[in-house]
Amino acid sequence: MKSVLKILLLVFIFFLTSCRQQESLPYNPNTLTIGTFNISWLGDGIDDEIPRNEADYERIAGIIKNLNPDIMALQEIENSDAINRVLKYIDGYKFIIASDGGKQNECIIYKNNIELSPLGEYMPLVVESYKTRPGLIAQVKKGNFDFIMMDVHLKSTSRYDSTQDLKEQSREMRLQQAQILSYWADSVLSSGKEKDLIILGDFNDYPNRTNTPTLTPIAEDTNLTFMTYGLKSCANPILNGIDHIVVSQTADKRYIANSLRIYDTYSSFTDKEIEKISDHCPIVVQFEVKTPDED
Repeated sequence: MKSVLKILLLVFIFFLTSCRQQESLPYNPNTLTIGTFNISWLGDGIDDEIPRNEADYERIAGIIKNLNPDIMALQEIENSDAINRVLKYIDGYKFIIASDGGKQNECIIYKNNIELSPLGEYMPLVVESYKTRPGLIAQVKKGNFDFIMMDVHLKSTSRYDSTQDLKEQSREMRLQQAQILSYWADSVLSSGKEKDLIILGDFNDYPNRTNTPTLTPIAEDTNLTFMTYGLKSCANPILNGIDHIVVSQTADKRYIANSLRIYDTYSSFTDKEIEKISDHCPIVVQFEVKTPDED
């Protein structure tokens, strides 16, 4: 019953946040604001899939600045030059970036006062070379809350899957990746060294799918909770969202009620501007960091 009420609450929060005016989140030393944002094909200005000018980069930076995250997991970042073209418009952030995702790498940006140690790329998620990407892992701490996070971008079922067989192959790869993520989380938690985990990014599917589901291994893992279960797409509220934040049980206890927030770019910008921002909307959530850590 408790989980059902939580799901209904998260759905309500989505509609509330997607309809209201975007408001800047103030900095709070007692909370951690963490989010995820797929910035579609963010390039370095050289032969980019989505050509952008300085106004476009500055607009993307303004969205991040508005959300004011302590940490944000990004996807589809070409290289360091690409993310620097955004961060030059925002003060006080550092970043780490993967290198094995071609032109669509994961990247983690974080404030200067956040303790973050890179733990490398998680190569088991590369279930097929050149078609799947590794995860990007880091150890993070703010206040009394320390945790391991993994930024992920799971296999999509895209327009390039021109046949039913290709679509099935993509779904199978994503299912394998979900199984690997579940195993990774269970392995870390069973070691006893760290009980707080956050997995977030572009999952390219939703956990409540009933037809050909691929995220079932994560959704049914009793050690993990989809904070974003039931959230709808910002582009089309009829559809389910594919960007997610998943946490372990102890991390879930730190969740600040009603803090889940979607920046609805589709109600804030013109269609032409959105084409240069992303077809994804950023999501953030907050955790309290005052309670002593259990591990």
